[in-house]
Amino acid sequence: MGIHTADAIVLRRYPYRETSAIVTCLTDRYGKLKGLVKGLHVQPSRHRSAMEPLTINRIVFYDTQSSQLHLISQCDLLASLSELQRDLDTVRGAAFCVDLADAVVPLEEPQPAVYQLLRDTLERLALGAPEPSTLRTHFIVRLLRLAGFQPQLDQCTGCSAPLYGEAAWSARQGGLLCLRCLHEDPQAEPAPSALLDALAALSQAEQPVSPEEPLLQLITQRLDEFLHWRLDRPLKTMAA
Repeated sequence: MGIHTADAIVLRRYPYRETSAIVTCLTDRYGKLKGLVKGLHVQPSRHRSAMEPLTINRIVFYDTQSSQLHLISQCDLLASLSELQRDLDTVRGAAFCVDLADAVVPLEEPQPAVYQLLRDTLERLALGAPEPSTLRTHFIVRLLRLAGFQPQLDQCTGCSAPLYGEAAWSARQGGLLCLRCLHEDPQAEPAPSALLDALAALSQAEQPVSPEEPLLQLITQRLDEFLHWRLDRPLKTMAA
């Protein structure tokens, strides 16, 4: 049984019996993990954090090896990010980012770039990002790319042929269709080059990029369609 220390963003927390809690965290070194925090509600001197969702903590946990539920023996609050609670739109935006990360990141697969992306996004929201919609779009595109979950844009999702000319966007199929495969999704819509160029640029940009408003609206619509069709479970925060 190994003991590890990691910085962790709390994604979810569930009560366990009367005194403890089960948390899902995204860590900087070990990826997403689930942990049991015993006595969380009755030993405040031992646990210097309530492990609330949307907070950043430093945790010490035991790797049980026989289970995906680890024992968290210590948790210290690093950043409460209380500014995320300033208004409903801000907390909804932050909750959406956490919810999406939880949905696409597998358990116990180290992804430090994903951790840093989520942390940077939450901190920007806490500071009052001037364009939260731009921040949300950048987060979605970067997260999907880093997690290997991005739409397929370089070849047809129907016949796998490389795409060189006109193509159609099919959220249901998970990306683009060539004109020969439109029967796969009769509701597929034309994918303008500006949309594809913007998605490519966003996926490579480490800092948020702000497309023009009409293009940003189109990107947001297409991404939300993609998430609706491709996620295993619906996100309650999608309406945010």
